[in-house]
Amino acid sequence: MAKVRALSSFEHGGHRSRGHKFEVSPQHADLLVKRGLVALIPGSLSASVGGAPLARTGAALVGQNASDVIAELATVVDMGTLAAALEAEQSKGDKARKTVLEAIASAIAALPKE
Repeated sequence: MAKVRALSSFEHGGHRSRGHKFEVSPQHADLLVKRGLVALIPGSLSASVGGAPLARTGAALVGQNASDVIAELATVVDMGTLAAALEAEQSKGDKARKTVLEAIASAIAALPKE
């Protein structure tokens, strides 16, 4: 089973509100992540989902093209990964992408305050 956190409200085995944490099978987790409905909770599943590792390093995250980085940020719920991604992008100096920096800052601001 994989633990996930709802990114928006939807119906799947009952009503799921934004921020709700629940468990689903790895196959369902893969489909829900691909549809942008949930984010995987880091460390909740030891194997990979959809053939990709569950957690990317910050540098690997920002190593993609800007649109892929921004799309993947919706699934990142780990402050450490986001901070590392921000640091990696800022380390590019003049070549740092403003849209990516803004998207990472937004993702950090959107994290639930625990």
